[in-house]
Amino acid sequence: VGVIGMGKMGILHTGIVNAMDDCQVVALAEKEDTVRNYLKNVLSTNIYSDYLDMIRKEDLDLVYITTPVVTHAKMTRDCIDNNINVFVEKPLTSSLYEARELYNNLKNSDVIHAVGYSKRFLETFSEAKKLLNLIGEPIYLKSSIYASQHFGKGSGWRFKKSESGGGVLLELAAHLIDMLLWYFGDIKSVNAVTSSYYSGEVEDFVHAVLKFDNLIGYMDASWSVRNYRLPEITIEVHGSNGMLNVNDDRIVLLLDEPIKGYNSGITKIYKQELYRGVPIDVGGVEYTREDMHIIECVKKNKQPLINMFEGIKVQSVIDTIYKATSHEMEVEYIE
Repeated sequence: VGVIGMGKMGILHTGIVNAMDDCQVVALAEKEDTVRNYLKNVLSTNIYSDYLDMIRKEDLDLVYITTPVVTHAKMTRDCIDNNINVFVEKPLTSSLYEARELYNNLKNSDVIHAVGYSKRFLETFSEAKKLLNLIGEPIYLKSSIYASQHFGKGSGWRFKKSESGGGVLLELAAHLIDMLLWYFGDIKSVNAVTSSYYSGEVEDFVHAVLKFDNLIGYMDASWSVRNYRLPEITIEVHGSNGMLNVNDDRIVLLLDEPIKGYNSGITKIYKQELYRGVPIDVGGVEYTREDMHIIECVKKNKQPLINMFEGIKVQSVIDTIYKATSHEMEVEYIE
């Protein structure tokens, strides 16, 4: 395995992969001199300043791309052109235009490809998907993703639209959009508003009304909401036979009529009851399961649960939400 970008996520995936019995990170690419020089002192791995040198010189089965989103498209295309299987941390690209280009590269390629929407590997969310049919026909949806990250005027690439591609919608709400597509199928139309208070060029808040085939609802997202130790997704869907509410820690199922072994009324299921062990936990079990899944897919030459075609769907929704914010209408009052 090779890893491009040795920030938080690059270090995380490197640790997990190296802990597996049948995998090894043999090469790293990092453009920052300070980080690269430090890595040379603590690792015996081959370390490159240019990722192209790494993918051309090393015999790699898989490359992880964990760099800022504006670099993802070119790096992914370079891996595809060199016939190397590739994993890209979310979001896949910074624009739908880049996603379309990748689609054209991928549809004629045999490489295994994946996007890092790791929330699908959390026990509560995977179990809740199995329980969705118990509440009958879905009618109404409420969903959110909140984090306590930005409460002051920031600087650096993350707050510059030309370098980050976007704000909380692209960087954080992408996780929630992926979950909603996984749970309910394609989103047909959106209406939305965004707002920036702290981050200047990019949005800190987004609220979008979503319409599926037979379901309406909304998603709300912010990285500037207080009292969240970690980012948290909540999905609540009301159906013809009850309600299901799920977050990172638990599931609440409310049924009008009993069905398939579940009584009417409230059932609560906590993540501790659903826990399945992993060989190593670095930053969360979902990352280990994600990496185990991708490695297994490379071995068996099959596409992962969350391949780039799934990631392109997320980009389509993100792009549409950004466009929908331009359709605001003023309320007219009678004077």
